[in-house]
Amino acid sequence: MTPGRVMRAEWVKFGTLVSNPLTVLVAFLLIAALAVVLVWARSTESAVPTMTELLTGASWAQMLVAVLAAVFACTEWSSGTSQVTFLAAPTRWPVLVGKAIVMGVTAFLAGSLGAAAALIAGAAGGVDVEADLQLTTRLVFGTGVYLAGIAILAVGIGVIVRNLIAGILTVIGFIWVLPLAITLIPWEPLQHIVPYLPSPAGGLLIAAENPVSNLTPWGGGLVLLAWAAAGLVAAALVLRRRDV
Repeated sequence: MTPGRVMRAEWVKFGTLVSNPLTVLVAFLLIAALAVVLVWARSTESAVPTMTELLTGASWAQMLVAVLAAVFACTEWSSGTSQVTFLAAPTRWPVLVGKAIVMGVTAFLAGSLGAAAALIAGAAGGVDVEADLQLTTRLVFGTGVYLAGIAILAVGIGVIVRNLIAGILTVIGFIWVLPLAITLIPWEPLQHIVPYLPSPAGGLLIAAENPVSNLTPWGGGLVLLAWAAAGLVAAALVLRRRDV
């Protein structure tokens, strides 16, 4: 099977299960809906939220996207279809790349479109989104990059772990629990690591300012993408050496 056909097969797998595109839709709605709620809540106080506050929902949407990506990756083994899949694609790596592209593209669209909808809701509520077009652009595309990076990293972790429950728990632990756990350890050198972990680094893309590290917002995005790439490389090595 050619890489192109593998890619089409992964899109079919993703779309066949209705819950997959539905979860992506919920992630989009979560970003937009929380912005609407925030605008309404602030209007009762005669206040206007900031643009970065409008994207509060992105922090919650990333969890949906990450869990979905882990499930999408682990399903090959939990459903027992991995042997058929890799019999059709014996080189294996195109399957991994296909899954990463499917989740990366859908997560990017959910994030960017959700951020755009959130900023439109903010503009309707009095937020001047045209005051800083550079920030507006970064928030729209940065949210997409943020969710896409998290999704691709989760795919890599899922392929490495292969077990559905363990994959979900590993993704949650690595992306959210680990940074929090490190901050609780009273050792200063260890604290310098936290800003370079996937979620804190990627979160700079939708943050107003960065008081905790020397990373710029797009620098944080590159760190997240580096984690995602490392996860895919590790997954490719595991996929090549382990039985399916």
